[in-house]
Amino acid sequence: MISTRIVTRVAFVSAMVLLAAMACVASAGVIFQDHFDNGASPLWNNESGLWTASGGVYFAQYPANSPPTYSSLPFNLADLSIELDVNNVSDGGIWLRSDPDGNGVLLVTGGWQRTGTGLYWHIVHAFATGPVLNEHAGLFQQGDNIHLRIEVQGDMYSAFLNGAASPATTLTTSEYSSGRVALYSFSSQSVDNVVLTPEPATLSSPGRGGAPSLPLVHRFSDDQRL
Repeated sequence: MISTRIVTRVAFVSAMVLLAAMACVASAGVIFQDHFDNGASPLWNNESGLWTASGGVYFAQYPANSPPTYSSLPFNLADLSIELDVNNVSDGGIWLRSDPDGNGVLLVTGGWQRTGTGLYWHIVHAFATGPVLNEHAGLFQQGDNIHLRIEVQGDMYSAFLNGAASPATTLTTSEYSSGRVALYSFSSQSVDNVVLTPEPATLSSPGRGGAPSLPLVHRFSDDQRL
């Protein structure tokens, strides 16, 4: 006869294993993350702006807007979600569905020659920015630290600020169908805690036998640094 103590222990261990598996599933969609604690991942291409990591953050040593600085990750993505912290926000942004030739959608943080207080979009061709689109000003002050989550689904681009459930600004365009995520800077602002997912993160359905199914993903450790 199996003792109650053994049954209880088995149930406890099984519950812990299930919780751990569920946690893995929740983060299984992540294909890249960088916290810059030991430098920058070598996957950052650092095409222009001489980007570097120091003090646990990543920034352009030579910020510029003509042409805009550019440091990309080597993933060609359509739908995606990216989260990051922007420190000392001033004038910079995130490229979406972009390429190293300067084509893509650009979300600007602050902007307006380091005087802006919100978010807006540009559609960029060969590093030539189009008009300011769907600006939402008055969201923060120059020099604040902010958290962004940006989701791209189909023709819809949405930017969420500081954990808000509703986007601060959106853009609808069919101009680009896929491309790279990259960073832009025209100020001393820096980024940290970058997490990239190929699509907005969801829990995958249970696999055979009730255990969560874990897709194969690429993992990059903090040891892989420049």
